Amino acid sequence: MPTLAVLVATDRTQRDRVNDFNWCSPGELVDIGSDCDRDRGSPDGACGCCRSFTGLDSRRATTTAEVVRRPMSFAEYVAAHHASLLRIGLPGDTARERGVEAARDMVRLAAAFPVGTVVERRGEQIVERLHVPHEEAAS
Repeated sequence: MPTLAVLVATDRTQRDRVNDFNWCSPGELVDIGSDCDRDRGSPDGACGCCRSFTGLDSRRATTTAEVVRRPMSFAEYVAAHHASLLRIGLPGDTARERGVEAARDMVRLAAAFPVGTVVERRGEQIVERLHVPHEEAAS
């Protein structure tokens, strides 16, 4: 079975930032969700859209994800994205197109970091999660 580097929800480094949250299942595949206007592009805005990933199964959010290798093919990874998008009501053809695009983007993103790296979303950037003292996290 082929393996694929992917991002999954993790509790590692949770609470390093005072505004961290993780409502995903541990190890759940994640994607980058859409932003809303409430945060206006600020990763530390009240809503959290600009600092979170979305679980493919739960459709819930987390501020931390980890690069892991999963025994799955790219086609299976696309199918997971496609199924997730169908669950939120996207029409079949649109969900299929976006599923392929999301899987491609997420594989590229995961490949940019070594396995075991915890990453966070800071607006448009996905960066390695480094320890953030609570005083800095609040500013």
